[in-house]
Parts: sequence; C-alpha cells; structure tokens
Amino acid sequence: MHITDSTRKLWVLHGDATILFTKLTTVVGQNQGDWITVTNQANLPTNLFNVITSNQTKQLLGQEFKHAIFDATQAFNLDALTMLIGTLVNGSVLILLLPEDFSHWQDHDSLRWNENPCPIKVPNFIAHLKHVLAEHNYAVNHQINNLDNAFYNLQEQQNVLKQLLQSTKTIKVVIAKRGRGKSALVGQFSHYHHCLVTAPNKNSLITFFRFAKTTTPFYAPDELITANIDPFPEYLIIDEAAMIPLPILAKLLQLAISKCSQILLTTTVEGYEGTGQGFLLKLLADQPCDYFYLQQPIRWYADDQLEQFSDHLMLNAMSTFVTQMPMVNQTTNYSLVDRQDIPALQQIYHLLKNAHYQTTLVDLRRLFDAQNLLVWQAKIGDQRVAAAVTINEGNLTEALINEIWKGNRRPKGNLVAQSLVAHAGEKLAAKLQSLRINRIAVIELYRRQHIAQNLVQSISNYAIEYGKDFVSVSFAFSDDNYRFWLACGFNIVHIASRKETSSGTYSVMAIKAISQSGQILVEKLQHKLQRNSYWLKQIIDLPFDQIVAFDSDQGLTNADIEELYGFCYYHRPYESTYAALCRLHNYNHTQTKQIDLPILNALLANNTSELPVIQQLQLTGKNALMQALKQELAKWFASRR
Repeated sequence: MHITDSTRKLWVLHGDATILFTKLTTVVGQNQGDWITVTNQANLPTNLFNVITSNQTKQLLGQEFKHAIFDATQAFNLDALTMLIGTLVNGSVLILLLPEDFSHWQDHDSLRWNENPCPIKVPNFIAHLKHVLAEHNYAVNHQINNLDNAFYNLQEQQNVLKQLLQSTKTIKVVIAKRGRGKSALVGQFSHYHHCLVTAPNKNSLITFFRFAKTTTPFYAPDELITANIDPFPEYLIIDEAAMIPLPILAKLLQLAISKCSQILLTTTVEGYEGTGQGFLLKLLADQPCDYFYLQQPIRWYADDQLEQFSDHLMLNAMSTFVTQMPMVNQTTNYSLVDRQDIPALQQIYHLLKNAHYQTTLVDLRRLFDAQNLLVWQAKIGDQRVAAAVTINEGNLTEALINEIWKGNRRPKGNLVAQSLVAHAGEKLAAKLQSLRINRIAVIELYRRQHIAQNLVQSISNYAIEYGKDFVSVSFAFSDDNYRFWLACGFNIVHIASRKETSSGTYSVMAIKAISQSGQILVEKLQHKLQRNSYWLKQIIDLPFDQIVAFDSDQGLTNADIEELYGFCYYHRPYESTYAALCRLHNYNHTQTKQIDLPILNALLANNTSELPVIQQLQLTGKNALMQALKQELAKWFASRR
C-alpha cells in the first residue's frame, strides 16, 4: 500500500550514518524547516542545528515541527521515534536512517532492556520492521512539498467542546491519539470557566496556551498538591494525565474534589507513556466520569503515512479481542511460545498492554528479542486468552553476591534475586537458580476461571523439570494480588519499605519453593520477615496482622550484628537495616554500660522521619544524617572490642 497523497511522508535511507548525513546536507539546505535531528553522532553538517539524543525527545512534547531526521543506524529507540513523529506537522518529511545491512547489526538500544552489558542482535524486531516497511512500500523520491496550509475541519472539536460544556459529571476525560488537538480543545474550554492547569512538563503546554485564556495559571503537579490555593478555581485541567504517576494523579483528583472543583483530564492511551491503560483501568474505574473521544487528526490529514507507519510499527492498530465466550467444555492448553513466532508475540504484547498499566514499547522490544526470557500462553481453541513472561535468575558467583550485599554492585537483571540479597540480606537467594514471573495477564472475559493459576502451575512444572530451586514474583500489594499468589502456593518473603512512585503501592516479593534448597530459603526469609515485621508495621501502611505472624523474640542476634556492620562500613540501605537498628536500640537500653546513641534514638522516636532530626542536628541533608548515624554506630562497634 503506497499512499501518494499523504500529508506527511517517510523516507528510509540505508547506509553509514556519516555518509548519509553528508548526502542530506543538500536536502536540508534546499528545504526550509526545523529539521529536528535525533542522533548520537558527532561532527554533523553545520546546517543541522536542532540536534538531540534519543533520551531527550520528551523535551519536544507539546510542540510542532516541520521535517526531522531519526538516526537508527546504531540504536533503534521506539519511544523516541514515536514521540518525534507526534510533533511533525502537515507537509513534513521524516527521514529514517537505517544500517546498510541488518545481518550482523547489533542494536545498542538493547542495552536499555536486555539484561546484558553488551548490545545484541534483534532478529525478531528487524523482521517486524522489514514487514512494516514492505507493507507500505516506502520509497525515496527526494521531493519535499511546501507546507500545506489547507483549512482543517474542526467540526468534531466544536461538537466535543459543546458536549464538555454540557456535561454535569465531576470528572471529564478527553481521550485521543496524538495530533487530534486535545490540548487545543481544553485550551478553548478555559475561556468558559475559571480554570487552573497542570501537566507533567510546562513545555508540553505550548499548544494549550496558544488557545487558552491568557490568565490561566499553571502549577506543576507536586507544587499544586502542596500549595494552599484559596479560592480554588472551578476546574482543574490535567493535560497528559497518563504521564503523571498514579499516586500523584490520585492526590490531584482528591484535592480538586475536596475543593468542590470539577476536573478535566486529557490522555493518550496509545502513546509511549505506558501508564494510559492503568490511568483508565485503575484510577477511574469506580469514578463517575464522562468520556469524550477525538477521532479526526488536525495536525495532519486522515490516512497519514507517518501515522500509519507508527501505528503498525508500535502495534497500535491491532484488532481487539474476542468478546464472546468459547463453547462449553473446550479445553484450555498451556504452553511455551516459540520466540520466533512473531505474530504470537505481537498478540501477547497487545494482551499485556490491555491488562497492565505500565506496559511500554520497551516491553515490546523485550518480548521480541530479550535474552534469558520465556513467554507463556493459554489458548482455548485458536483463541489466546492469557500470557505470562518469565526470566531466569540466580546462579551468581559468591564474589558478585558479596558485592551486591555490601551495596557496591547492582548489575543488570536478577531483580528478585538481587533484591533479596541487597534488601532482605539473604545471599542464598542469588546463589540458587530461580525463575521470576515478570508479567501475567488474562483477557478480562476469561478471568476468575483459574486460568492464571493454572498458567502459574505450568511455569512451576517447568521449573521442576529444569532443576530450578524456586519461582519468584514481585507485585504491587493489594488484597486481590495477595490472595492470588497465596492460592498459587507462594510465600511472602519481603516487603519494600517505600511505596513505588508509579503505582503508589508497596512492592511485595513472594517465592514458591521447588527444591529442598528453595524450601530452606523460604524458611530463612519468612523467619526474618516475621522478626522484622514486629518493627516494620510501625512505618509501613500494610495489614501486617493478615500477612505475617509476628515473632516476639527480638533479641539482638549475630545476623543482626552482620546487618548493622554492612550498614556501618559498607553501603547497605538504612531502610533494610531498620529492624536491626530497632533491636540494637532495645539491646543498648538493657545494658548496664550503655553507649550513647542520640541520633538513632531521635530517628526511632520520629518513626524514621528524617527531616526533624536533620533540623535538630543542623545537618545539610539525608546523606549527612546517614554519615552521622554510621559514625555513631562505629563507636558502638568499637566499644565491643
């Protein structure tokens, strides 16, 4: 399919980056435009002056540009490409630079998502890319048309604006793909009410302020939460809401509702953010909302070549799942997925994206080509109804494990195995061989039929067959999640001391023993958690009484002293040593010859609230406080000699 009348065009050039950029000097010089260039190359032609790296593309959001060059000769960053495409206006050309030959090409972008210190080949992604390019028959004609200033049909925008103004719901949500004019629409809305606007980045509001009432104030999300604004405006506008972490977004909604203010949100659920689905699935599931949709692009025309390319490459255009239950008595089959079965991997990505609020384009790249990864599926007939992703962990050397325990090293990969060493202090977790369940999801229509539980059992059977010691999982704590993993035979072995920024919940680690060594690990970790929870319940807002049986034996042990030594003389975290510090505090007070520990006493008296202690001691910040505490602890160790 070759679209000759596309408003934005894609050129694809293969070759050496230095040679390609030299050849493009003439094209850039003869065609006026912004020529935003995304590359890591140095010594570029002088007429390319808008140059950024792929990790800087977020700076472009909310802005509009004409013409761009995306250099993927060394690394193909999907997130950066889709952000760039969304900023290009009518009449633009995107020039995509690719390697001359993919047969031996190693993608440096894999360093972001593959658990390996060296770049790797990415055959599945290359096959997917080649298929998309071939399907659209992209050709280079070296002809750039003048900017098309034709009249845009804004009737859909005007209709939605009328509906917004008539809506009586407290929360209104505008949903659209990029280029549909969401920001312009809510900017126009601000002329009808007293509004305040917030967004992840003020730079992304350039389009909003082009259309908005000039007196509309802007506050950053965290600034708005702490500011005491009185009177609060009629409306809180939250632009690009899907990019704001859920706990902060929840606080913004609570703030507006407490001030009797209404809320207008905009979001993109087919974007690169990865949080759009969770924004809809989690935060607004039980809220009375009105949803409004913009379908027609205004920054470019319908059937735009670049948008079609982006949708197909990012798998935004996949068909939805079946909405009818299968026939009765059909068998559910559980199996590993062939990692060369690209259509199956594409469907599984789509399934995960619709179930998980943090599924991103990085997950797509990982699913395609990441090493050390297994993909699982549950099928009823031809229908794929569930999927899971697992990662091999453990079997680390003793030298590396010791460095992780000390806090000196944190190599890529081994998330649970490393965390149980670094935070729970149990070195055996990284020495044993394990299988971590990274993702698991079931199509909504098939949930509560034990499909996920049976899929986990299939993974456990595989772990038994291949000599693993345990299966692990890390999940955001909720009653439903807790009950599910408990029903699957997992044991809670570690609870994070701080809430995750993205989800606003505590991360919990659980493992299921496979071998006798795995069972020993479970017992050691559970015993430690039972002792530590006696103190952790004071600083972690979780129902510990339902999760853990407390151990009232709180005497200072040799294991505690080892933890304290690791904190004092190495880099073990304060939070990981908190329970041992509490036991030290109690032990010290029972001794006839007490050691003065004023900083520790002050911290524990404030339930680890650091700011009052920092102010009391007139320190410069947390690092200075931790150093002072370590010096205090060193005196205690010296007194034992």
